[in-house]
Amino acid sequence: MSEPDTTAAYYERHGLDGDRIALWYYARVVSRLCPPGGRILDFGCGTGYLLRRLSRSFHAFGYDAAAAGRGQCRVNAPDAVVLEEWQSLEPASFDAIVSLHTLEHIQRPGPVLQELATKLVAGGALLFVVPNPGGWGRRLKGDRWFAYRDPTHRSLLSRGEWLTLVRRADLRVQWVHGDGMWDAPYVGLLPTALQRPLFGAPAAVQLASPIARPFLPAALGECLIVAARRS
Repeated sequence: MSEPDTTAAYYERHGLDGDRIALWYYARVVSRLCPPGGRILDFGCGTGYLLRRLSRSFHAFGYDAAAAGRGQCRVNAPDAVVLEEWQSLEPASFDAIVSLHTLEHIQRPGPVLQELATKLVAGGALLFVVPNPGGWGRRLKGDRWFAYRDPTHRSLLSRGEWLTLVRRADLRVQWVHGDGMWDAPYVGLLPTALQRPLFGAPAAVQLASPIARPFLPAALGECLIVAARRS
């Protein structure tokens, strides 16, 4: 996996250089997929804020293709193990693998998913988040859609294409949901300040829900949230 723009400027430009409520939410989702104390890999751990959250309840490991990201992870998540590479890990090394906004940066994500699947124990969970070209956000924004604004996105696949890759990796799809519409403005008739709470309300309800599991339909997501398990 490689990414041409992995500098601190990239993380800052895309809002990835700090902790944020979405990471709090995804850490809660992971806790429903994997029992406390399990071994978890954060694949594409970025600057390590999710990894830090995971390390509070799990034996947490992280990997990022960017050396700068790995270095920052060691500062932000000192209780986690940050890997220099992951392919040589033993099969069935992890109870769960989480990958947020990473697979779309890979030219051929299928083989990577297949290799990641081998690192899961039987019944182990994979949770990943990727842009959703089939969502209402892309339909409303067209060429201005957020995923098109990042030139490092190499695999903006449809929901069906992602699920096909998951099944080819011998994983069973558990559920697929959306993360909400958070990229306002979407229409030209209302001020952005009004559109943000209007379009963002479903995502806010999902974030605040005590069940800690996504429930929004995929169409109401700028991104797909996909959970799968190894047979």
